[in-house]
Amino acid sequence: ATPEAGVVEVAGLPEGVEGFELHYIPEVGPGMGELLDLLMRQPVLGVDLETTGLDPHTSRPRLLSLAMPGAVVVFDLFGVPLEVFYPLFSREEGPLLVGHNLKFDLLFLLKAGVWGASGKRLWDTGLAHQVLHAQARMPALKDLAPELDKTLQTSDWSGPLSPEQLAYAALDAVVPLSLYGEQKKRARAMGLEKVLEVEHRALPAVAWMELRGVPFAPDLWEEAAREAEREAEALRGELPFGVNWNSPAQVLAYLKGEGLDLPDTREDTLAGYREHPLVAKLLRYREAAKRVSTYGKEWAKHLNPATGRIHPSWQQIGAETGRMACRKPNLQQVPRDPALRRAFRPPEGKVLLKADFSQIELRIAAAIAREGRMLQAFREGKDLHALTASLVLGKPLEEVGKEDRQLAKALNFGLLYGLGAEGLRRYALTAYGVKLTPEEAQRLREAFFRAYPALKRWHRSQPEGEVEVRTLLGRRRTTDRYTEKLNTPVQGTGADGLKMALALLWENRALLWKAFPVLAVHDELVLESPEEGAREYLEALTALMRQGMEEVLGNAVPVEVEGGIYRDWGATPWEEEA
Repeated sequence: ATPEAGVVEVAGLPEGVEGFELHYIPEVGPGMGELLDLLMRQPVLGVDLETTGLDPHTSRPRLLSLAMPGAVVVFDLFGVPLEVFYPLFSREEGPLLVGHNLKFDLLFLLKAGVWGASGKRLWDTGLAHQVLHAQARMPALKDLAPELDKTLQTSDWSGPLSPEQLAYAALDAVVPLSLYGEQKKRARAMGLEKVLEVEHRALPAVAWMELRGVPFAPDLWEEAAREAEREAEALRGELPFGVNWNSPAQVLAYLKGEGLDLPDTREDTLAGYREHPLVAKLLRYREAAKRVSTYGKEWAKHLNPATGRIHPSWQQIGAETGRMACRKPNLQQVPRDPALRRAFRPPEGKVLLKADFSQIELRIAAAIAREGRMLQAFREGKDLHALTASLVLGKPLEEVGKEDRQLAKALNFGLLYGLGAEGLRRYALTAYGVKLTPEEAQRLREAFFRAYPALKRWHRSQPEGEVEVRTLLGRRRTTDRYTEKLNTPVQGTGADGLKMALALLWENRALLWKAFPVLAVHDELVLESPEEGAREYLEALTALMRQGMEEVLGNAVPVEVEGGIYRDWGATPWEEEA
């Protein structure tokens, strides 16, 4: 039977966890007001939710554990409504709430409508560990407290509770609280306080985005999948018979027999031979086959039956650079193919607001390298790709054409992180369809660094061996790889700015009324919005994104945000139907 109200014994504490009294509250009683006042007066509280399942749309919160030094109060939420805790979770002032993987708890608190505070009141021991150790994966709580017994994690939380379950729930709030002090001290010593502030301020927005989910039209997606299947089948029929065109070994042998001396059949290798009719057809077949295998009809399984939307798992720190990642499914890798993107379509009366930072990695690199010519171009609002083409080709700006600009894009983005001449040649071909001889690639590379000498100095200043590199905000990473020494400060600073923008979206959500974030893709944010007022909400979105990045970058370089209003994810402009 469920234990009665009162003190519950707790045995077998993990190392480093001090003894405490566990107070179990099964229902609202006469002393509830005083107890809440006591909790609200604490400077720091450990917090944890136990729930009947993992999905906030179909599961219920069961236990709320709130820990302070020497005592933990465990509330049974079947008898104490979560609304009772609205003052604790909704005010800007109140205890710092310390927990592990707090996104999970926030999903349920947001679903119940009781979370309204900013992330400034949060400390997530999982995120903090990732920042302190520059890790791309959030550790489990047991990784940080190895003696913690997690066997009851998958027990039945929907029926009568045992004293062991109450003790388990209490420890999930106590252990993060015991880790907090040391983490905070280390963050201060390592100069990571600003980074952790941004991570925690962004946390409610990430949970908000995951809870609201992404609109998805399975019929449009399946139509695109069927079209890709038909295309793949037709192209396979046009390829020579008797070869398994999905086998790299057989493909390589056949192409060599056709007189093509290839080292392998990777896409970037084949791209150099795309003028050969067979190679061109093979590349088109592979592209269609990949669309079928990666973005086929199976995607419908990701739809949540309770909401009719996709709720991917957003990993707030999903890479060692600090960038976010997305799983189940990975929406960040959906190709820009309009046939696929139009399937991400909100219901009638809604639109998607899409905004992205313009050339943000080039701007950040220019700021880090103090490349004067680039910085001046950005300050004067010049087209950097046209300027690069003019400088490396020796042409007046007004004579720079579309093809010149494509070449300049390959140079700007390809040489930013230290590509050699051969790497540039491959990148220009695969990313921009620009064909260069080895000699041309070498000559253009040299001309690029003559045009932007501070970039060259920045590249050459990287020390040998393993070093610590930092973003402008202070996020750290240790690496011995040359390209990572260059791209981590740039991409990581971009990630810091995007998360600051997410934090500001949450903190200024009153400006957005019924608009909310659905996607965050590296330098792009997408919000779902009512049609009415969409232009005003787009203005608010772009202004907050600009502010967020400026708070990270300072005034070293101007930040530009480009935005638009669409019927779907960037494929169909809204104005066409307005």
